[in-house]
Amino acid sequence: MASVGGAKLRRKNLIITNGTIITDQLITQGTVVTIGDRIMYVGDETEGTRIKRAADPSVFEIIDVKGGFIGPGLIDVHMHGSGGLELMDGTPEALGTMARYLAKHGTVGFLPSTVTAVEGKTKAAAELVANYVGGEGEAEVLGVHLEGPYINEKYKGAQYGPAIRQASIAELEELYDILGDKLRLITLAPEVPGSWEAIGWLKERGITISIGHSDATYEQAVEGFRQGITHATHTYNGMRGLHHREPGVLGAILATPQIWAELIADLIHVHPGAIQVMVRSVGVNRIVLIPDAVQATGLPEGEYVLGDQRIFVKDGAARLPEGNLAGSTLSMLQAVRNMIEEIGVSITDAFRMASFNPAQSIGLQDKGWIREGNQADFVILSQDFAVQKTIIAGKVVYNAD
Repeated sequence: MASVGGAKLRRKNLIITNGTIITDQLITQGTVVTIGDRIMYVGDETEGTRIKRAADPSVFEIIDVKGGFIGPGLIDVHMHGSGGLELMDGTPEALGTMARYLAKHGTVGFLPSTVTAVEGKTKAAAELVANYVGGEGEAEVLGVHLEGPYINEKYKGAQYGPAIRQASIAELEELYDILGDKLRLITLAPEVPGSWEAIGWLKERGITISIGHSDATYEQAVEGFRQGITHATHTYNGMRGLHHREPGVLGAILATPQIWAELIADLIHVHPGAIQVMVRSVGVNRIVLIPDAVQATGLPEGEYVLGDQRIFVKDGAARLPEGNLAGSTLSMLQAVRNMIEEIGVSITDAFRMASFNPAQSIGLQDKGWIREGNQADFVILSQDFAVQKTIIAGKVVYNAD
């Protein structure tokens, strides 16, 4: 049994109809059928009408989208907090607050992200994720993203400098013993001592490795890709930039087709012109939209914290006292809207960057896209992109009504 807004819901199979399905191509007046937690049919009005007429109401619940959108549930692989709480608080309340906020805004699954911290705090965050049992109305915790601590001081950004350290197999083994396959993603700088050994260790265990907060040269970054790095953390931000005689980390990302490249599309972290460059070089099939959201997300402007540091939110930007950007208060859905309205990508491509690509980048093969056989995860949107329902594994977990 699940509850939405206090009302008990018995999971039924779903017929979601009378909306535009966002998949490889837009399907107007489309219908999606789910059986249990799986998508069993995706099609147009003709077959959808026949299915609705034949459906047994005791077996199927019909959801009329009323001309809105049936989108793939969003997947967030990089967010730190929301609602005044963050993963580094180390409490189930913090993780639950994040998960409920995300479900309300159309995200079905996420990787709560650490920040660079002393070993004890990182271990506590890992134990929280490993043992967390989600509640009603929550997005699914897909694992954890370790952002640091094996990063370069020069490009630490809003990461806590005193806790930066060289890569340690011993520490990784301890975290892996806690998390197992929930250790999904780790951001590191390949030039930091111990990183080459760590990359090999992580690759052997199928953990996605991301380059970030790095002063690597172009050659070092490319060698990291050859060794097993497949992902880039908030591209443009926290990395050696592009110069025509030393292309740096950014140049290596833009020049390497197989890299999944994160992008904070709040139009503050990255100029729209630079986003256009990224769309044309990396391509919509490899960009991974992220919010890099902090605990201030969903709250008024003011003073908050990120790990062990104070941050201030003003004019839509989160910053350290000295002015460095410190994550964002962006939602995944707003990132999608920004890509459509300000950058000019198609609806399908914007959702691909927020659903399919993030799932693929961390090895989730049956999530992130509306396709027969995939997990039944959806965000139901009005015509003006307001969230009406969030559905996870065939169950309505958020209902705006």
